[in-house]
Amino acid sequence: MIKQDNLILTRSDPSGQGGTQLIYRLKSYGLAAVSRPQEEISMIHWEVDIVKFSNENKASFEICHTTELANKTLKFYSDKSLNEFLEKAFPYLEELDSLEKMLPQEP
Repeated sequence: MIKQDNLILTRSDPSGQGGTQLIYRLKSYGLAAVSRPQEEISMIHWEVDIVKFSNENKASFEICHTTELANKTLKFYSDKSLNEFLEKAFPYLEELDSLEKMLPQEP
């Protein structure tokens, strides 16, 4: 079973290719994980992107490939490996949000 901590949305993959998308959020950062149908069951995997939310109250976000955690889309080939990544990613994203708030704001 996939981790439910910080999960804010489960929906059909918005790309229209089928599958499920999970959206996790920790303050202004989060993760978008999608699992699309595959021809063979042994090929099923999760594609994960780090995302940055544009509004505190809405689930609108953009993919963010500028973090040290991930500078590209990541692939996990089991629920277990995805859960292990989530456990390590959540503290990092929370810290990233805190550090970003310490930076001077651009006018």
